[in-house]
Amino acid sequence: MGRKRNQGKARKAAKAKAKAKREAEERENDNGQTTANEGEEQLTAAQMQRVQSGNTQCNHGFDPVSDIHITNCSQFVTAFLESFDEARGSGTSLQICLIAARDATMDEYAEVWNDSAKMESVMRCLLFFGTQAILKGDDKNAKTAATSARYFEEHIAVVLKETQALYRWNKILETQDADLHSLVNFFRHRIPCSCLDEKYEEVKDIPKMGICFSSQCTLPNGRVEYSKTMYCDRCRSVTYCSRECQIADWKEHKDECGIFADQISEFEATKQA
Repeated sequence: MGRKRNQGKARKAAKAKAKAKREAEERENDNGQTTANEGEEQLTAAQMQRVQSGNTQCNHGFDPVSDIHITNCSQFVTAFLESFDEARGSGTSLQICLIAARDATMDEYAEVWNDSAKMESVMRCLLFFGTQAILKGDDKNAKTAATSARYFEEHIAVVLKETQALYRWNKILETQDADLHSLVNFFRHRIPCSCLDEKYEEVKDIPKMGICFSSQCTLPNGRVEYSKTMYCDRCRSVTYCSRECQIADWKEHKDECGIFADQISEFEATKQA
């Protein structure tokens, strides 16, 4: 119980400070693209119904009959994404929005949240939606699907299968801010078909980007080539563009770093017992 309480405290504290400015800029960009995106289709139950009717050439590993029937997939995904979008509209950090969407759907869909097989069915559903979005050139909805899928991956690993100590929020944030190379790669490595191979060839030369978690970073939007990022050696929960940024951020990161490190130590001791 102590580890779960600490996780809740750590999640609440995890880097909202460094992301507020970045996410405000993203919202400004999104507002500027409203007209262009009016024709884009949102991830809704209507799409799910089309999948069930077989109006797609490939389902990318998603079973439109058994996955939907077993997990109430369409209702769960729609409810989660609606709650997520509502939270995003309030201007809070990505972490808080995802946790808010989880809390909003936990009671009604507890059987999904607490069952790894059902959660993996939801994952397949989102991977289908995201892959279809990429093939349509709809990067915005592809990022939404990828971010949700990454969050569910972390939930499965931390809560259901207990194979890792912490939610890797840095990975979730990287998915939300992903360049097209990283976005295509995310789905391509998780679907059993070759539907994204051609798209990958188109984007593979785009530099993969990472995030510097220092609020004092001077790089545009705190973005840096992924190959140049460095982890905090102690907790491995945040990344930086340079040693200078890591040192500058230490005063702000120190407390949560200790929390993360304690959780990791407790987890590893439990596994070794």
